[in-house]
Amino acid sequence: MPRRLALLLVALVAAACSGPKSGPLGAAPAFDLPAAGGGRISLASLQGKVVVLDFWATWCTPCLVEIPDYREFWHKNRERGVELVGVVVDSGEPEEIRAFLREEKVEWPQALGDDEISLAYGATDGLPTTFVIDQQGTIRRKMLGIGPEKMKTLQRTVDEALAAAAP
Repeated sequence: MPRRLALLLVALVAAACSGPKSGPLGAAPAFDLPAAGGGRISLASLQGKVVVLDFWATWCTPCLVEIPDYREFWHKNRERGVELVGVVVDSGEPEEIRAFLREEKVEWPQALGDDEISLAYGATDGLPTTFVIDQQGTIRRKMLGIGPEKMKTLQRTVDEALAAAAP
């Protein structure tokens, strides 16, 4: 019996550490959030585009490490029908967040997130949590944390989503 329990534990740990989730993960939950720069950002307004939705916080060191990578990703992909949207959570008042975004030169759209949107997306296991949503509104990938292959995986997933929708 102890051997079976040990094998089960090894299997559970391996499954938990298996990396980014890929393949269709279901429909992306609708959202309509205040934009840090004014106005609103909704999933409906992004219909027909590949959306990279990145949940992060201004106090999250791994999230901050990714800012230059996301800046490069955004410049490379924004003309290709790809929308990068940050969802800033647990980071203070809107004016504090806007000041941080200006200081860090975060140019891509940022939504002011809350517990409701985090729960709807299952972005509650840690930050950053990133989702790729295809043109039909299906979540194609969920990635938790950062790592040396994250941006390559993100780019590959976006490229696959764009190719799948090409005539």
